[in-house]
Amino acid sequence: MDKLPLIKSLVEKLALNLNVPVSCKIRIFPNLQDTITYARMLEDAGCSLLAVHGRTRDEKDSKKLRANWGAIKAVRDAVRIPVLANGNVRHMDDVHNCLKETGADGVLSADSLLENPALFAGFRTAEWALGSEENFEDGKLDQADLLVEYLKLCEKYPVPWRMIRAHVHKLMGEWFRIHPHVREDLNAQSTLTFVFLYDMIGRLRELGRIPLYVKEAHAEEIYANGTGP
Repeated sequence: MDKLPLIKSLVEKLALNLNVPVSCKIRIFPNLQDTITYARMLEDAGCSLLAVHGRTRDEKDSKKLRANWGAIKAVRDAVRIPVLANGNVRHMDDVHNCLKETGADGVLSADSLLENPALFAGFRTAEWALGSEENFEDGKLDQADLLVEYLKLCEKYPVPWRMIRAHVHKLMGEWFRIHPHVREDLNAQSTLTFVFLYDMIGRLRELGRIPLYVKEAHAEEIYANGTGP
């Protein structure tokens, strides 16, 4: 963001030499007009799809700092290319509210999706279900189920173990908070194996599962789409 001419030249070169569309993802500037100028520059350079994270590059704590959906809307109104909104998308209500407030063509989710890969299927963690004015029920799905599915994919399509370790920590963060000794066992492993990870999941399940939740009003629809029991 400090070298806009360089960024522009990179996007121009990519757009001229690639046979696929060029997409870009940006954070906003503290000044709204600077953000709009940045977005228009990328569009003029050949960007075909722009994702906008509604926080500045110094705003790192997504739990405490709310994304600026108003800035994303301003970008959406200022450019002709499709815009994706990023920030504060933690469950499907956020998806609908974000699309309505920003006018964006779609949404992205980062940390929340790493914690709950079933977010876009209508499931949410206890943090965003319990205590709500609406009624929620146990979705008969939990993060351990999702981790097993992820590990099976990793066995089929190998990825570096450092990536697997990072995803395990993200997915099972709440479980590890309640059962820190299991996390300590994981951290003590200099070399991971699938056997160890599947055994770890079994241990966590024996200690007590932590369900993902669905709205009672939408439960049948979610299950009918093949994401429930």
